[in-house]
Amino acid sequence: MPQILATTVNKIPCCLCGTLIVPNAANQCPSCLAQNFDLQSLLQGNDRDDPIIVYQCRQCRRFARTETHYEYCEPESPRLLSICLKHIQVLNKKGHTSNQLQVVDASWIWTEPHSMRLKLRVTVRTEIEHVTIQQRVPVVFQIHWKMCPNCNREFTNRTWHALVQLRQKRENTRKGLAALEMALGRNKEVRKNVLKIDATRQGLDFYFLTLSDAQQFAQFLQRLAPLKIKTSSKLVSTDVKNNTANMKHTLTCEMVPLCRDDLVLVHKESRSKLGGRLALVSKVASVIHLVDASPKRNCQLEEMEVTADGYHKIGNAYTVLQTSERMIRFVVLDVELCDPSGEQALYEGPSSGVEKYALADVQLARESDLGSNDEVLSCVTHLGNLLQPGDVVWGYDLISTADNLNTTVNKASGSTSFMGATSVVGLEEVVNSNFVLQDVVLVKKIKSKEQKDLTEAADAANASDMPGSSIDHDSGVEAGRKKKNGPRGSKKKLRRQQKEDKKQRELEETAARMGFLDDLAEAQAQYAFGDEEEEDEHFAQQLQNDPELAAELQAVEEELAQAYPEGKKGNADGDTNPKTGSIEDSM
Repeated sequence: MPQILATTVNKIPCCLCGTLIVPNAANQCPSCLAQNFDLQSLLQGNDRDDPIIVYQCRQCRRFARTETHYEYCEPESPRLLSICLKHIQVLNKKGHTSNQLQVVDASWIWTEPHSMRLKLRVTVRTEIEHVTIQQRVPVVFQIHWKMCPNCNREFTNRTWHALVQLRQKRENTRKGLAALEMALGRNKEVRKNVLKIDATRQGLDFYFLTLSDAQQFAQFLQRLAPLKIKTSSKLVSTDVKNNTANMKHTLTCEMVPLCRDDLVLVHKESRSKLGGRLALVSKVASVIHLVDASPKRNCQLEEMEVTADGYHKIGNAYTVLQTSERMIRFVVLDVELCDPSGEQALYEGPSSGVEKYALADVQLARESDLGSNDEVLSCVTHLGNLLQPGDVVWGYDLISTADNLNTTVNKASGSTSFMGATSVVGLEEVVNSNFVLQDVVLVKKIKSKEQKDLTEAADAANASDMPGSSIDHDSGVEAGRKKKNGPRGSKKKLRRQQKEDKKQRELEETAARMGFLDDLAEAQAQYAFGDEEEEDEHFAQQLQNDPELAAELQAVEEELAQAYPEGKKGNADGDTNPKTGSIEDSM
């Protein structure tokens, strides 16, 4: 039977507290080692009261992970926690004795949002003299402002490397750009790379840091509107030794100058799918949809699609005769469909196969002529399925505006004009020699809600013209006289200042429609003060997660209650502190 030898380990008393321990190099127990070894000063730095610096950009509110890389972080988020741990130099030094430090756990300590301080409770484990020590240490960080490289470029001359110029050459440019502004306002991911915008007479300029961002933005615009994109580059500087060059790229996006509800005169070689030369723009997307505005009285409606390349292929193929600002209101008197067989199918639902548009012979009258004369107008329109007697519609009055529709066609050298010489002709002669021009071209039906808004606006305009409004008018005249009698300056300087102010207002309105001001407001709201109820709930949650902090706070409250018995009595009467109540609930 083998003999088992019992081994005994000699123990020594701790040199500080006298507790029997296994011999080690320090001759101290783990508790004495933990008390004498200050991990907080090791993590915090040389001075315990000196916080660790964390940089944040004042402009974009991003935190610095490295000197050149900034990230968006929510308050008390895991990403911000990793950035703070990254700034503790002792945990990141290679070849240092701190490589034995192990982070076991890390959590947030609640701080006021305006204090510009961040606090962490870090649990660290290390080995000292072959003795494992684990401590939970608070670490304080101080937020300092430092502008990131992307925001810093905005205040220098070389702030951008790519420019997208959005242009539309027509009288009312803002109407054509309104749809693009609404699309940009709904898509936050597309506009996040825009450094700044600038308004011009015929469009907008968007500045980007890289060419790829500008190309992605131009492709997004091309999916929304018919655009012709042209790319050009300019050499700014070059370095022969390193074989590098600084280039600036410009992407010119020329938008087709046709908007919805425009009355267009089509070139005779481009009207292959239209019955006549007059067309109405029904929809503007990546392609332009045209509807025949001078249809024959048959059962087929003719439509046509025009792309950006097809529009620019022939120089003067499409001429805008009327825009939506010239539309007037008409009242429908009678509607007769050109295809009577489709009347029964109107009530069979969406599965009946009825198209949205149908040709109809309509009799109508101007809304302004009701009660003054009995003039009745007639036309053939594509809105047959949408109109009923008594409806109000928008349309172009070709009789009263016949003089404005006369076109002047000048032939230049190499021009693609459809006329052979310089002349002034009437619209009927240009369209067709045997063509009978309609009285009215109907565009769209006015909905009941829109009709109500228009009526209220007209009533408000009539009320402003009443004699009682002369008081405001007189006061405005007096204010204008006082302003005129004020200090006079250079008229040229005053006009220049007024022009700059108007441009700045238009730019701010455009930025607001596209959502850039909303992005700035959201970034500022993340760091604004929260509601008191939310702060109380967050404070109570913090106390539930940290029993030690709750016990310390309860002890402080008891000391204050003993020192100020009157305050305790006041609380007993019902004047309780909401945070005190939350502490007691959490305990």
